[in-house]
Amino acid sequence: MGKTEKAYDFNENDAPPPYSFAGSEVQFQPQPAVASSSSQYQYFPPPQPTPVPMQQQVQLQPRIPRQFPNSFNMYKGSGLGGRHFTLGEHQDAPLYAVALHSGFSGKPSVVLHNGPSDNRPPLAAVEKSGWSSKGTVYLPPPPAMGAGASAGVRGSRGGREGAAEERWEAGGGFGHKTYTFSIETGVGPAARREMFEWRHSSGRAVKGLDGRSGGWKLCRLATGPPAGAEGMGFVEGGERGSDGREIVAVWAWASGSLTKLFKFQFLGSGANGVLGERWAVMAVMTALKMWDIERRARQSAANAGAAGGGA
Repeated sequence: MGKTEKAYDFNENDAPPPYSFAGSEVQFQPQPAVASSSSQYQYFPPPQPTPVPMQQQVQLQPRIPRQFPNSFNMYKGSGLGGRHFTLGEHQDAPLYAVALHSGFSGKPSVVLHNGPSDNRPPLAAVEKSGWSSKGTVYLPPPPAMGAGASAGVRGSRGGREGAAEERWEAGGGFGHKTYTFSIETGVGPAARREMFEWRHSSGRAVKGLDGRSGGWKLCRLATGPPAGAEGMGFVEGGERGSDGREIVAVWAWASGSLTKLFKFQFLGSGANGVLGERWAVMAVMTALKMWDIERRARQSAANAGAAGGGA
């Protein structure tokens, strides 16, 4: 983060995108993406699920649109340098592209693209310098937030013109590392901020991914229904941390595959959509950066071992 980074502009004057963040709920609109000469971010509706015959449908009230499947994987891409990946339920049906960038590129270290190719515009980005405990996730701001309307929106000083900057932070002690963030949650206009914490785990929720023996669980630190879900018969999910906090997502390194690298799953309130899509993007982006941090550490250890072996 020592360099001035290339700006990724969100222009509030552009025509409405195919979907927009409204509080924490994503609202889908049918029109195609609108190209903008002043913004590098363009928005596309996520892939639509295959229609289910009426006799097989289960009526869920209310219906909450989703940006990600409840569970998905990250696969190694075909690009050069080992820095190109795709997200999806299956390798042959990618939903989004993920690109990693070095500190000299002028781009955030992890960029999630809004489509299966990194030629598509960015949807979100995340960065964290190696020496700092703090990091930044760049999200599209809610439409109600004009440029500079919130402390979370930075102008050119922040290097991300018009982007909503959400903070996350590493904490904990040796063997008990954590990553925490706050984000708007809920459905409808009554969104409110809640705190969440990633904790390392080898418990049942992580083991359910069928990946490596250890991974990470995301705990919701608040209790009770999220904003806008009070009248929905809200019930927290069954998986809980050691302190009783609800586990709303998990991720782990994949095992037994040369191309599948990462496994992610929403759980409980994270799976039924009541925490909102703004929260979902934040959860995925922080998980991707945590994976990148571990990837870099493994690579450094392997390089050090190779250098030592050749001495």
